[in-house]
Amino acid sequence: MKNNNLLKKLLNSVAEEYYTYNDQIIKVNNLKEVEFKKAAAHIDQVDYRYYKEDQYLIDQDNVYFNKESVNLLKYKIQFLGKIKSGEHDIPYHNSEKYKNLSIDLDKGLDLLKKYRQNNHEQASFLHYKSNLLAELPQERRELLLFLAAEAAELEYNLYLVGGQVRDILIDLPLNKDLDILLDGDLKDFFKHLAQKYGYEYDYNSVFSTGFLHNEYGYSIDIASCREEKYHFPGSLPLVEKADLFSDLFRRDFTVNTLVIDLHPDRKGILYDFFGGLYDLDNRILKVLHNYSFRDDPLRILRGIRFQTLKDFRLSAETVELSRRSLKNYDYHKLAIERVFTELSYLFKAQKDISQFSSILLNQIPVLKLIKDNFKFDADRDADFLKGEKILTLSREKGIDVNHFLVRLIILFYNSKESVIQSWPLSIPEKKTFIRKNWESISTSVFDTKDPALRYRELESYQPEELLLFTIINFKQDYVEEIFKHLRLRKEIEIPVSGHDLLELGLEQGPKIKEYLLEVRDQILRENISNRQQALEYLRNII
Repeated sequence: MKNNNLLKKLLNSVAEEYYTYNDQIIKVNNLKEVEFKKAAAHIDQVDYRYYKEDQYLIDQDNVYFNKESVNLLKYKIQFLGKIKSGEHDIPYHNSEKYKNLSIDLDKGLDLLKKYRQNNHEQASFLHYKSNLLAELPQERRELLLFLAAEAAELEYNLYLVGGQVRDILIDLPLNKDLDILLDGDLKDFFKHLAQKYGYEYDYNSVFSTGFLHNEYGYSIDIASCREEKYHFPGSLPLVEKADLFSDLFRRDFTVNTLVIDLHPDRKGILYDFFGGLYDLDNRILKVLHNYSFRDDPLRILRGIRFQTLKDFRLSAETVELSRRSLKNYDYHKLAIERVFTELSYLFKAQKDISQFSSILLNQIPVLKLIKDNFKFDADRDADFLKGEKILTLSREKGIDVNHFLVRLIILFYNSKESVIQSWPLSIPEKKTFIRKNWESISTSVFDTKDPALRYRELESYQPEELLLFTIINFKQDYVEEIFKHLRLRKEIEIPVSGHDLLELGLEQGPKIKEYLLEVRDQILRENISNRQQALEYLRNII
């Protein structure tokens, strides 16, 4: 709850914004609506230079905007345009401390117009003074600030972006993945760290990305600020050097564009250019630009994963854009390995993902990225929901099962062997999928009165195969018997060993296993309960 309060505190605070124009600084104070109205009420009207009711106000010393206005972007563009045309007489600042935080007015105006074309009505270049770095574990915080200080030595800027920032604000557990942006030459930065401290790194010159090896076990991915261009839908991008503003605009959702500045002079400042804080507060996933899913359809899967696993909600516009993209663009050249990697993040989840089926059935046919003619009908929906109930039971009972494979088989049950063979699955997974051994399980096994014989009939099947049997034959008795069998697999112990049989005079060979299984049969029949009884039984039958 503490971190949710941090998000509220930020939203309730002033967000500053800076533009450079004619070598001077324009400072804009973006206020909550209630605070904006208070400011307007307390300023003597004779001091007004300009006032647009409920939108923005210019007085002798300050510029104020209502940052909660649904028309924020419209009036921000109007405001900047009137400065350029000379219609607004505004207060300027000359302080050096604002210089590195500002954006050139002409560039800012062009970007805001671009953002508006992509439906970001609350976009601005907002800066929040924050203490979010204090919420990071000390070791992690110190490492980030150390790297930022080294970058500053080279006159580069370092930023923490993405998941860590998002998850601090909504009180989710922090993983050890650190996504860092560098405004500078990444290879030069890596060389600097290697020469000065002996750091090892991996550098990808094609994508201007790299991985910094470290002693703490963090996954430190660093990327140069960049723009991406796609030759065809779903292709890997061509990368060009860019600034922070362009880099953030190429990302997937507004909630993943929040950035913490790590530079020694600005550490802790949070940048929000697309209203990401409001979307985060409302748990809404809003796509960054209209061609986002054309460029990378895996963002659709990523959004669905966030909605399913982290209780976000795709905005109506984002859902519609995803549907339109899947209908209009040809993704045949999209590497199937990339689709399966993204899908696995969702399908490996050890939690109920029933919501995924309603998304498929009613909203977004995203699995067409795997199979063109994929259809999700009511029968498959029912099987998927039954599968989630069975997988939930398996987790409750501590049964180790391949969630990814079970879910994949349910959804693509009747796929041809040639198709399954082309998918990036392990050899055992492919064999399980293709053979469908669960179809050979006869329901008559549950009529077998002898528990030992019933156990022997079921033990050759993998847990995934047994669970798939219960999904197809969804009866309470069958479910109970299968889970009873799987529990016995975990719990049953044979209190004697092959060594004991050798001491009893049995020769080495396959007979040893047979006798051990005989003992197990008697345990299942409740005729043997300890080692002494097992040894006595063996002496009588050998």
